[in-house]
Amino acid sequence: MPTPDEVPTPTPRDAMPQPSRLGLRARLHAWWEGYELGKRRPAPAPRTPRAETKAEPSAPPAPPAPPKDFWGPERILVGQMIWGDGFTFPGGGEFAARLAQALEATKSSVVMDVGCGLGGGTRTIVERFGAKAHGYDLSPELARAGDGLSAKAGLDLRAPIAAFDLEAPDWPKQHFDAALLRSVLSVVPDKVEFVRRIGESLKRAGRLVLLDWAVAEDERQGPAFAAYIAGEARPTYLGTVGQLTYLVETAGFTVRTNEDYTDTFAPIVLDGWSRIESMVTAGMLKPAEGKALLNEAQLWGRRIAAMKAGELRVARIEAHKKT
Repeated sequence: MPTPDEVPTPTPRDAMPQPSRLGLRARLHAWWEGYELGKRRPAPAPRTPRAETKAEPSAPPAPPAPPKDFWGPERILVGQMIWGDGFTFPGGGEFAARLAQALEATKSSVVMDVGCGLGGGTRTIVERFGAKAHGYDLSPELARAGDGLSAKAGLDLRAPIAAFDLEAPDWPKQHFDAALLRSVLSVVPDKVEFVRRIGESLKRAGRLVLLDWAVAEDERQGPAFAAYIAGEARPTYLGTVGQLTYLVETAGFTVRTNEDYTDTFAPIVLDGWSRIESMVTAGMLKPAEGKALLNEAQLWGRRIAAMKAGELRVARIEAHKKT
């Protein structure tokens, strides 16, 4: 198999064009501002001149804005309303179970679920296959909330959730029988080293399933892709399905299946996306939750637009550790 080109490094964010407005954004913005789309915005009340007063002390500076990948309680709530209880990523339990089938987990298996979010998929692995599963996520907020959900479900020992450090993950060596890696590799610059660390944590012939963002095989990168890159919370480093396959093999795995999974994944995203408008119509959100919804709508709107343009793809790879 010929060696593919190096995985491309994305254009710096400050050189990217700003994303265009979403069709739904105007409706969300109108709801947020307190008027119905298509109706005239109410005129502001006339101001009454104020008598001169002594200068008052300036207000304390506003606290710094949270990082773009911060998961506060409002975002966690909105994520579950879109994707299902215990989930902040498309698909819910059925999709998680479908992905995990290739892990061939049994009651005696121990699975690592990297990029688990709130751990809905981690708990699904335990409930469907009887295995023990450890969930790991980059977000401390999601990991903390997810571990609480596992405890609430009585699965704190069989489905614990913890945060991990992308630069130095602290995973036990030769401990797991299988690994599910979701939407994490795309934010890792040194992908070979990261997958190698996954392999070190697996037992002999341990299985790996990878699901992540990729670029088209012709590496097209138009305006929709630029908007996607500019709007992501972390710097993103994408390759083609072929390039990802090669790096997984380089990291010590034998690849069994590699495919462009976009046509299967996109309808799952759109199904969750369709719930957003009904949330706004029902007026079921508080102001802070509405703001979180607007941000989530923009995020997934950019991803959907890039997928529709053929510039953003989804890769699925099944492999096992070389013996």
